Amino acid sequence: MRKGVQSNKSIVAFNRVKKVLDFIHGNLSEPLSLDKIATQSCWSRWQLQRVFQNATGTTVANYVREVKLSDAAERLLDSSDRVIDIATYLGFNSEISFSRAFKSMFGVSPRSYRQAGVRTGLRKPIEVQQIQQFPSKQTNSFVDIRVETKPSFSLVGIHDYIDGLFSYSQNFSVKVPTLWQQLLLSTPEYLTHKWPLTGVINMTQSNNDGTNLIYWAGVIEQKHSKFFNDIQKLPEGLSSLEVPEQTYAVVKHTGKVMFLPQTLNWLILDWLPQSNYRGIDGFDLEHYPADYEIDSEEAVMEYWLAIEKHP
Repeated sequence: MRKGVQSNKSIVAFNRVKKVLDFIHGNLSEPLSLDKIATQSCWSRWQLQRVFQNATGTTVANYVREVKLSDAAERLLDSSDRVIDIATYLGFNSEISFSRAFKSMFGVSPRSYRQAGVRTGLRKPIEVQQIQQFPSKQTNSFVDIRVETKPSFSLVGIHDYIDGLFSYSQNFSVKVPTLWQQLLLSTPEYLTHKWPLTGVINMTQSNNDGTNLIYWAGVIEQKHSKFFNDIQKLPEGLSSLEVPEQTYAVVKHTGKVMFLPQTLNWLILDWLPQSNYRGIDGFDLEHYPADYEIDSEEAVMEYWLAIEKHP
């Protein structure tokens, strides 16, 4: 997620970039040259490149390529269309050029991707999120969403029941930080300081009112780590959880972790209904880097929302 917009001049530039994004999203089946895209803005090609990259974190050409190829990947999985027909529809000159670009992004050929049948590495169109941090302060941000399928894994940590984001008796804002404090205080430093931290929200046994969720604070077991290979039993107070393979919508949250619920509200209430995906009662993930600072405006973490393709 890019930073929010503050000044009036920045708001004007933000709206111009949004117009460019809307044009790209509405014309994915057309050849989209930089010249053609620049005509939708007030900038020259060079100026557009600079403003676009500053606002979105990527170049115009790279963004167009990744969104087109992600659309192609979805079509490979959701239809029986021939590869050449998908390539032609998305404006590629030939099946060879399309296959080369596809393999560069996904690491496999279009046919191999279709055969595997796994949604992974998909870049979804950049969206706009309104952020209301304080009653008098509202900003807009561009938000990147990607769709990933993560293989099953084991988590080592501690857990407790919580009442979640949409429950009337929500207590996660108190219980979740407490779990992380307990983990960091009671767990050997070599376990929690060497690897990124992962939170897992187990919703498989939750109640319809958003209660009875199980939150896990821990680290993902490293299959090739000497520590995990040699360990005979878990340190006292820790237990393990097996998380099955799932498909996720992945969103970056930038800023203080106390504002994470706003990002989740937007993801679930705004993005999901128009995404052609649906949420499932599975295991959501929170990925934190090892040096994560919860009160930093610059801190970045990822939330992985369990989803499946809407029928």
